[in-house]
Amino acid sequence: MFKLKYNVSQTSGSYTNESGDKKYSYLNLGVGIEKENGHLSLKLNALPLPNEKGEVWLNLYPSEQE
Repeated sequence: MFKLKYNVSQTSGSYTNESGDKKYSYLNLGVGIEKENGHLSLKLNALPLPNEKGEVWLNLYPSEQE
């Protein structure tokens, strides 16, 4: 069994809201789980895309299902 720990996402772009604030859009790519032995693993449901520099950055956010 495993425990869902993180949501994995990638910034997919930015926009300016009605107040003039810069906001970001995120694409959900998968989850980070903790296995019974304490190891952390990523399960991706989609492949991340590289940015203009050829880099791939993923964001990990704590899951609310803990």
